[in-house]
Amino acid sequence: MNMARLLALVALCVGGCSKQPTQSQAEYNRRVSETELSDEGLVLQEVDLDGDGGADVINYLRPRADAPRLLVRKEMDLNRDGRVDVVSFFDDVGTLEKEEMDSDYDGQFDWTDHYKNGMRVMSEWDSDFDGRPNVFKYYARVDGKTYLDRKERDTDGDGLIDLWERFGQDGQVIRTGRDTDGDGKMDVREE
Repeated sequence: MNMARLLALVALCVGGCSKQPTQSQAEYNRRVSETELSDEGLVLQEVDLDGDGGADVINYLRPRADAPRLLVRKEMDLNRDGRVDVVSFFDDVGTLEKEEMDSDYDGQFDWTDHYKNGMRVMSEWDSDFDGRPNVFKYYARVDGKTYLDRKERDTDGDGLIDLWERFGQDGQVIRTGRDTDGDGKMDVREE
């Protein structure tokens, strides 16, 4: 399957596939399967985007009596190796709350984005792939635009922040700070 067709199918299933829009019913039925998870009160929807017989997108949907089903979690296998690479979590009204990603496709999640009201407010990254985040990015929103406000890092792996950076709305570093004695508190500040 070419990339354009794959991306079109991903777009189709972003909110949870609910009906067959352009494919024949047989093709849709071959690519989308649903199972009720009675213990959780959810519907598990598996979508085979590339037709290889394995699920590339897995949606967890909550049935509602007076509204369309609500997407509560989505799992995606981006590189088609049979392992989940991205998991998205949604709140009770379907707004994105958190997204976990395996950025290097090794089977371990190493990047987490946190959202408030559907907007990214913080990211955690395990840049040295030791199982613990060591880079933290905080975002701010001004005049309808989101920008990186500050970044904190644990550069020596001791679990304490030792490098701080503050950014302007133009993306330029405007202030930095360092912990030089290892106590997790800023000792040096530069503007």
